[in-house]
Amino acid sequence: MTILKNLLLSIIILLPLFSAGQEQKSREILSLEIKGLKKTKLSFIEDIILGDTLKKLDSSALNADIQRIINLPSIAHAYFQVFHSYENKYRVYYYLEEAFTLIPGVNLWSRSNQIWVWGQLSEYNLLGRNMLLDVFYQNNGKHSYGLNFSAPYLFGSKWGTSLSFKDLSSDEPVYFKEGSAVYEYKNRSLEGIVFYELDFKNIIRTGGSFFREEYNYVSGGENILYKPQFLLINKWLLKLNYEHYDILYYYHYLSGIRNNFNFQTVLTADGSNPAFYIFWDDIRYYKRISNKGNFAARFQIGLSTNNDSPFSPFVIDNHSNVRGVGDRIERGTGVIFANAEYRHSFYENSWAAIQGVGFVDASSWRSPGGELSDFTKSELIYVHSGIGARFILKKVFNAVLRIDYGRGLNNSRHGLVLGLGQYF
Repeated sequence: MTILKNLLLSIIILLPLFSAGQEQKSREILSLEIKGLKKTKLSFIEDIILGDTLKKLDSSALNADIQRIINLPSIAHAYFQVFHSYENKYRVYYYLEEAFTLIPGVNLWSRSNQIWVWGQLSEYNLLGRNMLLDVFYQNNGKHSYGLNFSAPYLFGSKWGTSLSFKDLSSDEPVYFKEGSAVYEYKNRSLEGIVFYELDFKNIIRTGGSFFREEYNYVSGGENILYKPQFLLINKWLLKLNYEHYDILYYYHYLSGIRNNFNFQTVLTADGSNPAFYIFWDDIRYYKRISNKGNFAARFQIGLSTNNDSPFSPFVIDNHSNVRGVGDRIERGTGVIFANAEYRHSFYENSWAAIQGVGFVDASSWRSPGGELSDFTKSELIYVHSGIGARFILKKVFNAVLRIDYGRGLNNSRHGLVLGLGQYF
């Protein structure tokens, strides 16, 4: 018993000394320097990283900083190095490679024998603090334009805001039970959003907009007896968004997962109609394969109040969910779609890359006033596959020219789809 007491006493006496020795051997950060910045403000980077506040060397925190930095629009690539200084003191260096962030964009496409022209100019690093200023103009026989300002880190590292104004006009197909008709659609809106970042992988956005929708009958649907000739509605839209973003970039290669949940309610300004509800959830998964390959998948489900109305919120469209299906071919009060593609870089140098793409897209929807069983009806399911190409400027943010050709596997629809940025 005496031996046991002595052993315990020795452990109690030596434990603080052992802990102190371990503490003494822990590696400490003597300094952290950020190199490579030209346009981006150093104070901005210091505001959003963890490393500058660390006393102990923590590789997981440094890696988290690098991922956070690479996810910024202004940064094309980043990495860190650690150098021993003396004793247990170390110097840490973050090396940042900035991206070009003043991006023009031009799209041309045809629809219903009408040439559409779309132009955009976006600055993703306004004032060197990763603020977005975006303006666009569209002409499809009618004029549309918009302005968007976004500052995710306007109030420190947690709070941000965005403001946008849009004035949109286009001829849109509207689907009734007896057939379809073309309406001139106008939408003028003003929106304000507040951001709060829980941590660098999770963010909440909430806010709303006031908008005016106008429908003017143009042509078609002569056999539709009760189609409206004109509609003008003032509405409020309130929205809540939660996003989990855990994607690691290596130039145009992506690895990780993103989940984006959205809930909205629309109220008429005069209270003449009951509230209209919409939600959708978008999940994306990326996996880098070897040195040149990238697998990407997306799944989205959305539902809204099931009104039997030709002006339903979800659409089946070339540019949204199924490549080669056509422009706004169907509307519904619910949608389910999935996309999967493999991207392979056939050519790559320090500033550019060319990718080949093979893809499969599938979608179904719930008809206005229909049942959930609509999602399983064969006539409401489109499955398309195809091939495409991507022309990428690696050091320009989101500078991807996309060309895809999709053909139906269970229908005769097919078509070429052009755009800027990856499809998803």
